[in-house]
Amino acid sequence: MKDGTILIVDDEKMIRDLLIAMLQESGQYRTLEAENGRDALAICKSEDVDLVFTDLKMPVMGGMELLAEMRRQKPETPIVILTGFGRREDVIEALRLGASNFLLKPQEVELVATVAGKILRMRHRKKLEQQIFDFFNEEYQTYCIPTDLQYTLPLIDLLSEKITRVSICDEPELTNIRIALDEALVNAIVHGNLEIPSRAKGSSLDEMMAFNQMVRERSQLSPFRDRKIQVTRHLTPDFVAFTIEDEGNGFDWRSLPDSLDHIKMLANHGRGLFLIRAFMSHVDFNEKGNRITMVKIRPGASLDGEPWKNR
Repeated sequence: MKDGTILIVDDEKMIRDLLIAMLQESGQYRTLEAENGRDALAICKSEDVDLVFTDLKMPVMGGMELLAEMRRQKPETPIVILTGFGRREDVIEALRLGASNFLLKPQEVELVATVAGKILRMRHRKKLEQQIFDFFNEEYQTYCIPTDLQYTLPLIDLLSEKITRVSICDEPELTNIRIALDEALVNAIVHGNLEIPSRAKGSSLDEMMAFNQMVRERSQLSPFRDRKIQVTRHLTPDFVAFTIEDEGNGFDWRSLPDSLDHIKMLANHGRGLFLIRAFMSHVDFNEKGNRITMVKIRPGASLDGEPWKNR
């Protein structure tokens, strides 16, 4: 079994033959060739190409245009530029367009097998990293963070990992999940552990500045500063569930509006929960109102009951 298919693109047959001979010497690679960018694109459409070496100056379609088209059509395929001395600007432009490396002709063509080996090993590893998620079964994460807003964004980064890779959602939906997490964490810290009511925020600039000052001051006082936020993530191929629990007194979540019919009430009271409900598949609270569970279910997933409650 070959370690990869490599396409050599150069209008000089002598260069193509030389590079192919060097690559085939190890017996590791399957090689293809094209004399211009247009033919190379056609090959890449019909063949599974793992790596492209291309000259920059060619008739019909040059290497720069080929690079741009490959970035649009096959962005995962690495491309190495072949160029002569005196073309430093072209090399820089090619690297900016996404080329993986470059070789100077004819002095560095003997490095073609070394460069190919490094790039294909990295590409193979990335493929395996993605494929490993085909075997993913289940994962739990648990964090216990201080009552401090500075930890919310780094925690959201950790909680967001792998969600798209196991196909729970796409990137735009992941942004919405991150917004929901931010709303829930801020609520747990500010309204839960610090016991600052949402009505204290107000609507004017002065009121919001006073609110932020109140948050800073109370986060330094006992017993508020000593409280913790318990956060868990339960990830499976079918859903991701987040549970966020504070040590505050809880609140009457049933009194919050759940539709835009009460949009005026949402201005300063319950807006965060409305967003959470809009972005997540399932949301519920414990009886006390100091623990929220938010679930995002993969489209098309067939679930028996509410499995995130089984642990």
